[in-house]
Formats: sequence, C-alpha cells, structure tokens
Amino acid sequence: MNKFFLIFMLMVATVSFAPAQSLDSAEVVIGTTALAMPEAQPPAEEPVAEPVYWKKGGIISLNLQQVGLTNWAAGGESSFAVGTVLQAHANYEKDQIVWENRINAGYGVIRNGGEENRFEKTNDLLRVNSKYSQKFSENVLMTSTVDFRTQMDEGVKLEQVKNSGERKRVLISDFMAPGYLLASVGLTYRDEKAFNTTLAPFTGRFTFVFNDLLSKAGSFGVAPGEQIRSEAGISWTGIYQKDLIKNIKLQTNFNFFSNYENFPNTVVNLGLNLNMKVNNFISSNINSQLIYDDDVTVTRNNGTRGKDVQLKNVINVGFTLGF
Repeated sequence: MNKFFLIFMLMVATVSFAPAQSLDSAEVVIGTTALAMPEAQPPAEEPVAEPVYWKKGGIISLNLQQVGLTNWAAGGESSFAVGTVLQAHANYEKDQIVWENRINAGYGVIRNGGEENRFEKTNDLLRVNSKYSQKFSENVLMTSTVDFRTQMDEGVKLEQVKNSGERKRVLISDFMAPGYLLASVGLTYRDEKAFNTTLAPFTGRFTFVFNDLLSKAGSFGVAPGEQIRSEAGISWTGIYQKDLIKNIKLQTNFNFFSNYENFPNTVVNLGLNLNMKVNNFISSNINSQLIYDDDVTVTRNNGTRGKDVQLKNVINVGFTLGF
C-alpha cells in the first residue's frame, strides 16, 4: 500500500513541477493542455506625408451695385454696375527649381441713367506672368520671366464735338491694342514671407497694336502703320505683400523698364491692392494702378492730349469664392 501511495505522489509531483514554457513563447501549458497564443506584432508605422511640390489657389469675385432714383428731389441719376475679378496662381518648387505662374483678369461695366443708355467699361485687364528660376541659394536665384498684358474689350473716350453740345465716342484702345510682352533674364532676391524682386539687365519689351485704326495713328509708341514695336533694355520688378491685421492683406507691385536707346527714360507701372475679408464669401477690395509711359499720348479730362500720368482706382464689395 505504501509502495502504491509513493508512486502516485511521485507522478503528481512530476506533472506539477514540469518545466513550463515562458509566457512570452507561442504556447502556455495549463495542466497537460497546450493553448496557442498569438505572436506579438510590431507597431504599425505612421504613413509618411508625400512632399507637396505644387501650390495652387485663387479667387473669383462678383461685385454688383445699383442706384435707383424716382422723383428724387435732391437730384442724381440711377445707375447699375457689375464687375468680376479672377486671380489664380500655380507655383512649383523642388530641389533647385522654382516655377511661378499667375493670372489676373478683371472686367467691369456701368450704366448711368435708364435702360436706353449703354454700358460703359470701368475696368478691363488681362495679365499672365510666368517665372522660371534656378536657385543659387534659398534667397538668390537666376530667373527668366515672361509677362504678358492686354485688355479684353474696346476702350472709348467721350469727346466734345466742336461748336456743338454733343459728345462723340472715340476708340482709344482694343484687345491687343495695346498688348505688352516683356521677356527678361536676371537675378532675383526673395524673402519668402514678404518680398520678391528681380533685376534683369537683359530685357526685351514688345508692344502690339493689332487694331488697324490705332496702328495707322501710331498709338502706344508704334510707328504709324506698324503693328509691333520691339525694344531692348533693363527692367526691375518686384512684389511686396503683408498681412496688416487679421483678414486685411496688402500687396504692392512695381515694374520699371528703360530702353537702352533712350536711357534713362523709364516706363513706370505701380500697383496696390488692399483686400479686406468679411467672411468666406464676402470681401472688399481696393485696387489702384499708376502708369507713366513716355511713348504714350493720352487724352486728358480737359480734352487736351499729351504725355501724362495714368491713374486708375477700383473699389469693390461683393461675393468671393476661393479655390
């Protein structure tokens, strides 16, 4: 009896103290049954964001204004005005390459008086700019630029008919009359946050007048009867932009060109844009432009003609869609 009891106790001790596998292994022994445990998986790697080389965006705005007067004792005249603006950009930057593209277009008309009167143009601009650069450093680049400007519709001026109270419409501009193409190679300095300027000692400026009437008159500096004028010179261009306060942004740009043959006579083109955002869909915009071109003869408000400063101011309040 003692022998059988001793053998039974030895069997129990052998099973109880048998070396079990570690909890870190693939199996855990419970009694005499082995249970499979899942192997530990390595932590999942977080996805790496792909670099963004293209930056694109823009705005489209629509502005409306209406003044309606009926039997208004204080006087005045009813009017209706509409205008639209498109601004868009597509910029690429990778390694040593920088490619910047912008388009700016605007058109506006106004009708004073009743429906029998015609709409007159108040704003008309089409500008396309493309700059390709190779970096010397993050701030200094070698740049080639193509800048094209024109308008989309006829431009007229009302002139007084001599010995008469009537006024006549005189054509003074048209699509590609004038058109300006500036092609240049130079050095650019940029402060990525606010300032960008390019000095280009190798610049070609081309003036186009494709309207026969204006071409025969020698408008915009072309020889009478000619449609294209080419010039070689030096140009200096730049942009400065700054957020003045929240939702108010200032942007200025300048463009100077001097023909080597007539140096230092300079074509001056200055622009200022103040954008005030009310919310995602409503904004106000103030735009001013100053131009002086020694080769362009203008008709002044008093009817005289000569070389003078051209000034345009546009104030818009309306609906804006960003993309």
